[in-house]
Amino acid sequence: MRRAARIAGALALRVGVGGVLVVAGALKLRAPGELATQIANYQLLPAAAPYLAAVLPAIELVVGLAVMVAPRPWRSGAALAALVLFGLFEGAVTAAYLRGINIDCGCFGGGGGPITWVTILRNLLLMAAAGTVLWLERPREIRAVAPPAVP
Repeated sequence: MRRAARIAGALALRVGVGGVLVVAGALKLRAPGELATQIANYQLLPAAAPYLAAVLPAIELVVGLAVMVAPRPWRSGAALAALVLFGLFEGAVTAAYLRGINIDCGCFGGGGGPITWVTILRNLLLMAAAGTVLWLERPREIRAVAPPAVP
């Protein structure tokens, strides 16, 4: 029973974390120019905004799908990538919030809403969820490979 609950919990977290990334990536694909403007508004890497807008939605889609449906070793890597993405998003959002920049977060394309403490909390919760998925998907045991025998 405990194992079944753990598997169900891991699946629910994977679908939640992966689903957020897939939805965010898909919504961002609709208007890459608008996404580039939203990225530039953070005033962190404005010159890189068009390039980030071109690749970020695809990265979110691939990572999100991998978290949800990839085989276990790939899910671990995808969960780590999701944790890194959410960490980067958290850093950018917090920096904008603390500097008093009044912008839409761009988290879900054009419909993310302005940056508030709720945005920061949401990103922290997503980081915790991705970290939990990473922990749940870790290898059960690491087998040491014996060095070859020396004659």
